[in-house]
Amino acid sequence: MKDLITHMARAIVDYPDKVVVTEEIEEDHIVYHLKVADSDMGKVIGKQGRIANAMRTLLKVAAIRKGTRAILEIGEGVSPRRVPPQAGPQPEPEFEFEPEREPEPEREPEPEPGPEPEPEFEFEREPEPQSDL
Repeated sequence: MKDLITHMARAIVDYPDKVVVTEEIEEDHIVYHLKVADSDMGKVIGKQGRIANAMRTLLKVAAIRKGTRAILEIGEGVSPRRVPPQAGPQPEPEFEFEPEREPEPEREPEPEPGPEPEPEFEFEREPEPQSDL
């Protein structure tokens, strides 16, 4: 699987000799770290992360075929899918709550509609033509 990541990355970057893939085995999965030249980072990630997501998808397929799980991290940072072990517990975000509103006054129920009122005027009907038989 390491070779798969290396092959994919070298195919799309300008500096294939700078591609480095390291492997880290964790409890129930393998984490692959992909590092490329800074100028090639955008090519590996792609527009809206499409290239990176495609590489991750292919890696997952290969891992499933081998009966394991694999994660691909790209660059120096950590992908949003994984929390680094040295980070420790994260503080809970503070949310601003809206002040409590006073209840709206009760409204009288609207009257139920009754039978439809008769129209104020009637349309005149044209007389039917008479036959001269």
